[in-house]
Amino acid sequence: MKKNILYVFGGEKAQGAEIVIERLMSYNTDHVNAHLFIAPGHFAHALVQANKPYKITLLERLKKLNRSSTASWKFYTKALKNYFAISKQAYKYIRANDITIIHANTIVPASYLIPLILYAKIFLPKIKFIWSDHDLSYYSRLDNWFSKICVLVYDRTLVVSKAVKEKYNKNDKVIVLYNGLDTTQFKNDAEAGIKFRNTHGIKKDTLVIGMAAVIVPRKGQLELLEAFKSLSSQNNNTRLLLAGRYGEDDPGYTAKVKAAIEADKKILHIGYVDDMVSFYSACDIVVSNTSNAGSEPLGTSIYEAMACEKIVVASDTGGTAEIVTDKADGFLFEAGNTNKLSDTLHYTVKNYGHLVHIRSAARAKVLRTFNVEEMKFQYSRVIANLIKG
Repeated sequence: MKKNILYVFGGEKAQGAEIVIERLMSYNTDHVNAHLFIAPGHFAHALVQANKPYKITLLERLKKLNRSSTASWKFYTKALKNYFAISKQAYKYIRANDITIIHANTIVPASYLIPLILYAKIFLPKIKFIWSDHDLSYYSRLDNWFSKICVLVYDRTLVVSKAVKEKYNKNDKVIVLYNGLDTTQFKNDAEAGIKFRNTHGIKKDTLVIGMAAVIVPRKGQLELLEAFKSLSSQNNNTRLLLAGRYGEDDPGYTAKVKAAIEADKKILHIGYVDDMVSFYSACDIVVSNTSNAGSEPLGTSIYEAMACEKIVVASDTGGTAEIVTDKADGFLFEAGNTNKLSDTLHYTVKNYGHLVHIRSAARAKVLRTFNVEEMKFQYSRVIANLIKG
């Protein structure tokens, strides 16, 4: 029998956390009747326009409050009102729609439901509560505090990697649920790759190294540019393709990256890309150079590139080692060590023709662990065990 689940999202914009859980909702219609509370914005508008297979309710109060532009007393007053208003609306909705499970996605929506959870523990004990944590750490002390409270009061906490789970000291209620791709869409498309190359003036026989990430210090573009400079001096048939917008918080870093790009005709910055399959298909090697300070809970670009059978070269931070097995389905190097990055790139470029088995193993890893069908299966097990418990 299908379970009626109310999902609660914040993000007005489509961030990875919203995209991956919404994908689960869209592909899990055989097991779940989904309902969605979501903050109005570009992401919500796109879902409404897409005629999704679930009911969508827009809630203004789910928008994330801006602490920096609001006086402290106003911020906390508004936040407190949101906790009770959202909890009240969720209570009315679950009673009217026979909801048995509420799944909050990320810390802000999860914290807003705490009053309802405390009430339900006494008066609605059959209602179960889940929240998803997609972060290795939080910049805000308040969010850190709320995450600990959420782990205590929610029936289950779903985390995207073992690296995220570690911050909860092996709590049995914290369960790893890896993100899942639609691997029928995320796969190498040679024709799309050639077209992408042609659009950007890249020859068919050129070996392309790509990176897809917002251009900020923690993503390590400058170090990659340095490593590529050494590589290209020895190999004329390589290009570096950077996808992603420039970050707004570090103009000095932006200026350095722009200067390095302008100084080398083999480097091309193409800005924001909405067709990632074509981007990956145009690349031969895909790099993730996240720093230790900016560790990813689970690097999206890594398993997307692997699904497209690309050689992945990634720094060993956060949950990356849970995706890539070094020298088996990709290559890992020590984070923050530009020499190691350079050495790994030299090796993969020099031996590219002999690494077909790495490319095949990369897609096999995604099919086995990071596809939406596997995510659906693991999510259903969590739900079943929760109901039994």
